[in-house]
Amino acid sequence: MRIRIFAVLAAAAIMLAAGCGPRPLPVKEIPYGIITEHTGEQEMTLPELISRIRKADAVFIGEIHDDSLTHVLEYRLLQSLHHYNPETAVAMEMFERDVQPWLSGYLSGEVEEAAFLENSRPWGNYAAAYKPIIEYAKANGLPVLAGFVPRRYAAMVARDGEEALAALPDSEKVWIASELKPLDDAYKERFMKQMGLGDKPAMMARVNPENLYKAQSIKDDTMAETVANFMREHPGKKMVIYQGDFHSAFGLGSVKKLRLLMPGITTAVISIVPLDDFASVHPPDYKGQGDYMIFVPRVKQAR
Repeated sequence: MRIRIFAVLAAAAIMLAAGCGPRPLPVKEIPYGIITEHTGEQEMTLPELISRIRKADAVFIGEIHDDSLTHVLEYRLLQSLHHYNPETAVAMEMFERDVQPWLSGYLSGEVEEAAFLENSRPWGNYAAAYKPIIEYAKANGLPVLAGFVPRRYAAMVARDGEEALAALPDSEKVWIASELKPLDDAYKERFMKQMGLGDKPAMMARVNPENLYKAQSIKDDTMAETVANFMREHPGKKMVIYQGDFHSAFGLGSVKKLRLLMPGITTAVISIVPLDDFASVHPPDYKGQGDYMIFVPRVKQAR
């Protein structure tokens, strides 16, 4: 099957307007194709997608971190969802929980950008990829949650197991999910397969695969808890959550963890997939990966 291609107009202007460093591709339209998981083949435009997901309590957007056009669409999705839901908030993998004061301070105008960047450990591609989202949130008064566990704690779990966290002072435990739930489910199976731990005895002799999975789980647990805590404190807020696609694909990872924390919450899972060739896409290969799949031409971005 060949998916029908639509386009996002004036996409290049988004990043230029935000003043975010490297000049994007000199294009006026960003081609994309969208299918829905329910049939694996149904096509729709971006406005049609927004009309379907805008009532969800939490919209998860799974990305490939180094794809430029993915970030253009992410900005457009936030802009469109905020248009329909003024009470929108954002959560991001790209900022870790312990830098929330610096992030919130920058958004409120109490912290200068230089101090924010110096203290918030932004990713290498922040200027080109995530600054437009932060600047949009700042300009429109949208809260942004630093959603991920600080990676130093995930590294401790990967190396020494969850017991290593017990020795941390309470002042540090606040940056970590209060409960680690390493579920024995399809997510664990996918993780073990991706890490090459399922059938490689030599690899397993060097690392404890259970600890690696627990380290992965604590990332999802912390994101889900961060979002759940905020939503309980701010009833009526709609969440847009940005993270790597693995964390939300197939409704697993942080999506499943959030549903466990907040039974009855409505979610929409979007998976943005960069392609080298639109003509080669086979939608059934992606069935179930997201409630909606957005395909874009692959344009790699330095991280």
